[in-house]
Amino acid sequence: MAWQNLKSKKINEMKKLYLRDEDYNWIRFEYEELSDLSDEFKKNKITIGNSATIGNFATIGNSAKIGDYATIGDYATIGDYATIGDSATIGNSAKIGDYAKIGDYATIGNFATIGDEIILITGLFINGTKNTVTYVGSASMSIGCYTKKISWFKKNYKILGVNEGYTSDEIEEYYTYILLAEIFHKNLIKHEKN
Repeated sequence: MAWQNLKSKKINEMKKLYLRDEDYNWIRFEYEELSDLSDEFKKNKITIGNSATIGNFATIGNSAKIGDYATIGDYATIGDYATIGDSATIGNSAKIGDYAKIGDYATIGNFATIGDEIILITGLFINGTKNTVTYVGSASMSIGCYTKKISWFKKNYKILGVNEGYTSDEIEEYYTYILLAEIFHKNLIKHEKN
């Protein structure tokens, strides 16, 4: 009986990861260490750097590249051919689209969504009083679990803040972050044109 309890406890401690098979169906793998899946990574052309960590129930698409010391949160989704830079952090339940590129040391917040073919060479991440703020590319940003165009946040920040229980000081704090994200986006566009 004691052996059965030990065995069931060990099974419960196994981490779970989803990888696509040759027919693009998601297959669940259980493992203790990432090295246990090295054959599956090779088969799917997935590259995972040294000391990278991947959370429970994360999904990783074919030919994805995850840099050294990168951290992928629980339930995060990394698309096919996506590249995650060294020491980047992808939050819990975040979604990174196919062919997206996330730069070194970038931080993508919990529940954030980065669309297909987005390139984030540099990033804007602010840990505000209530929620994190992240520039996600394409003139869009995330505040907490909301991902919208910067222009939408500029128009709706007061009503959103009230609905989410922000104080008037916190509403103004987050409006400042929205303006910073707008400046950040404009500077990126200028830089890309040069």
